[in-house]
Amino acid sequence: MRALVLYGPLILTVVLWSFQMPALHELGARWDPVTLGFGRNLLAAVAFGMLTAVVLSRRPQTSTVSQSSLAVLSVGNGLWIGGLFAGFGLLFAWGAVVGSPIVSATVTAVMPITASLVTWAVTGRKPARVLLIALVFVVPGAFLAMPPSSGTGGDAPRLGLVLIFLAQVCWSLYSLAVPRCMAGASAIASTQASILWALPYYAVACAICWGAGVGRADLSAPGIDATLAISSTVGPLVLGVVLWNLSISRLGLPICALFLNCVPVFGTLIAWAFGIVPTLLQAGGVALVILGMFIAQYRRRDVRLGRSPMPRT
Repeated sequence: MRALVLYGPLILTVVLWSFQMPALHELGARWDPVTLGFGRNLLAAVAFGMLTAVVLSRRPQTSTVSQSSLAVLSVGNGLWIGGLFAGFGLLFAWGAVVGSPIVSATVTAVMPITASLVTWAVTGRKPARVLLIALVFVVPGAFLAMPPSSGTGGDAPRLGLVLIFLAQVCWSLYSLAVPRCMAGASAIASTQASILWALPYYAVACAICWGAGVGRADLSAPGIDATLAISSTVGPLVLGVVLWNLSISRLGLPICALFLNCVPVFGTLIAWAFGIVPTLLQAGGVALVILGMFIAQYRRRDVRLGRSPMPRT
């Protein structure tokens, strides 16, 4: 029972995050990625506004939570943070729509490596050697998980992989910028501010998309689309963030990071439920990626917990 209390929220978080890829892929059959991303961001802004109102009603003296608006950022920082957040959302939605849900879920597990490489490029801090070793498993695993044809065309899986990777680059830059631009703000405040500052970018992208004649909104299945849109937005972006922060406070980041390796597993199973059956080759690719990330994060976990190898004699 104690294990369920400790690990239940974390497992639910991973399931919620894994649900995004097949849900967005299904929605992409009727909606273009830009309109879909704009709608999800609007929905997330409303949901976070409601969440903030609940928190404020219970903790009226908490100033860091009450600053969950545009005010927590200057205009310059807001434009930077909003641009990175919108870039991540648009690229992620586009990649999930045109690519394979199994590939999207698999590449999502590579986020720690992407973050380390981006940090290296920005700060000059070299990644641990074990991360480079993990690439030996991760790169071929990601390509094995990629079907020869899926999505909207023969090259769609490859395009989806590239877009998800670029989305990870945006998220890594965003994660580096948040502590500097919003120091002292709560997780709810910083997330809501990011969503609000991203709205203008989404609006411009959506206007360009429809102005160019490539916008698409098929209302033939409103019930299914509304269910998928709400569950893939409120679940991962609102409930998932809250549960993730709760899990970090209880278990610490190293243990929580290990559970991200389960995203390809849950993502593949959920995609299966959507009728996208993985092949044995894809399953092998997913297993390679998970193995590589476990190797990388297990060694990093030892360092973060203060463990070190036995000294040589």
